[in-house]
Amino acid sequence: MTVAMVVDNPEGSQEIYEKVRAQLGLEGPAGGIFHLAGPSPNDGWRVLEVWASEEDARRFREERLMPAFDAAGVPRPQSPPEFWQIHNYMK
Repeated sequence: MTVAMVVDNPEGSQEIYEKVRAQLGLEGPAGGIFHLAGPSPNDGWRVLEVWASEEDARRFREERLMPAFDAAGVPRPQSPPEFWQIHNYMK
């Protein structure tokens, strides 16, 4: 089931985002459909993604993303991601 995932990181920034992306060294993870990121309207950094399944998103987060935060030497987001089922999306 296709899902959207949003993460708000009040301590995040473009600098942290770029450091983590450099550690990941990839353009599109398995199951990833769409990714966007930018400053959160509530301070910090916001990421919104669309995934083929919640399992794909969680696997990427645990196996690749969180270790990339550690390797970049930056704090992990404290808030858990929010998931919801997608009825329709356009590219």
